[in-house]
Amino acid sequence: MKSSHENLCRVSLLAWALIMSSATQAAEVKKPEATASAQRIPWAKALKESSPHFVIITNTTQDLAKQMSQSLEQQYADFVRRFQIRSEPKAPLPVKVFAEKAEFQKYAAEHGEKNNEHIAGYFDPNNKEIVLFWSDDPEDVLNTLYHEVTHYFVDLYMPKADAPLWMNEGLAVYFESSQFKNGKLETGLIPYGRLLDLQEALKNNKTHKLAALLRMDGYGENNYNLLAYAEGWSLVYFFATYQNGRHGQRFAAYMDELRKGRKPAEAFKNAFQASAEDLEPIWKDFVTKLKIESARGWFEKAQALYYDRKIDEALEACDQGLKIDPKFAKALLLRGTILYRLRKLPEALDALTKATEADPTQPRAFFYLARAHEDLFEEGNKRGSLLEAEKAYQKAIQLRPDYADAMGLLAWLYARVDDPKLNKIKDGIALAERAVELDPTAEVLDTLAECYFQNKEYAKAVAAIDRALAMNPPDKEYFQAQRKKFAAGVAQK
Repeated sequence: MKSSHENLCRVSLLAWALIMSSATQAAEVKKPEATASAQRIPWAKALKESSPHFVIITNTTQDLAKQMSQSLEQQYADFVRRFQIRSEPKAPLPVKVFAEKAEFQKYAAEHGEKNNEHIAGYFDPNNKEIVLFWSDDPEDVLNTLYHEVTHYFVDLYMPKADAPLWMNEGLAVYFESSQFKNGKLETGLIPYGRLLDLQEALKNNKTHKLAALLRMDGYGENNYNLLAYAEGWSLVYFFATYQNGRHGQRFAAYMDELRKGRKPAEAFKNAFQASAEDLEPIWKDFVTKLKIESARGWFEKAQALYYDRKIDEALEACDQGLKIDPKFAKALLLRGTILYRLRKLPEALDALTKATEADPTQPRAFFYLARAHEDLFEEGNKRGSLLEAEKAYQKAIQLRPDYADAMGLLAWLYARVDDPKLNKIKDGIALAERAVELDPTAEVLDTLAECYFQNKEYAKAVAAIDRALAMNPPDKEYFQAQRKKFAAGVAQK
């Protein structure tokens, strides 16, 4: 949802019938392929995949466009059947999937979404389109799509209702946690990261009062207000599951009241025959008692602990999740990343190897696998292999064509390693030039300069290192020594 535009928060609710039909309703949906092509095409030549209700426009791959189109059409059919949408949309909905975040940000800014640094996608009800980008984590991209498609179908279902924000975002979060399993889409799964944040806030008495949440018409950018997303989700989940959905019919009545044009407070009173103050302690007690019961839940707890720099606890949570599912790729990746940063390189290599085997579509897993191989080699450990590092970097870049860090480090490998099998300095120059284009940091400019130097392009090396020095990098002595080396090459020539 377009978070910086309050007028866009008026998008209406989904019908309660979908949720109450089953907390884990399965729709026959094929999972889109997780990889975007390394052969990126310009957005001006983007591919299109049209269906009766959607037009997928993307510069990733035609296969991805086809599978997303099929998935969305099946979701549309499910929504129409369950919600009895009264009229067909006037035109198919454009779904624009950019291969790179920079492209997405440029497009979003040009179309009114100026504050787009920390969003993965949005539904624009004014221009009637969904816009997102294909990132490191395909699962996150799909979750974003489920979230935004929810807003679109809500808009079709209740186009004239001014729905409360907590309900609109709560329902979107409820559906964003959907996961593919055995070719089917499971809904109603707990987003454990949000749950853990909410439980912590409840413990510290920092949640909103239910009456205030029901009235809220905008979310701020601070952590306290962002809890409203988790609170909205938890209310939807509460109505769906508490005492076998005891409040489900009342919630359906509430939605019907809203669709008829009732004000939210009046609709709540008519439908629930109870006040927010009556429901608040029951709802909060319900949320407090929810427990982690899946590998995903333990992973999300580990991730939250890792971000809080509680490293030992994060590793323990990863291990708990891996006891439930030893091949849970995200937990293996997080475990490997933590171990790598703790310099426990052999253990990191094991975890990252397993992560890439469990899910060969994770660019970050291949990136850290390459780094582990490099560092082990430099330490003289026979398990480290520069050729394996090269392969892993190449795979990371194949999976994510804008992976500037992987490009820079592979270019550095080519520039500094004296090995006939890795004597690919021209490839290094091409990689470093692309990395500078994507992310012009002092470090990657130094890599580009070194590549030029190794290729005896001394003047270009000096120009690149001068750009790096102009950024006033912290280790200035190193960069000045590099410039002296490159300038000596110019003088000799």
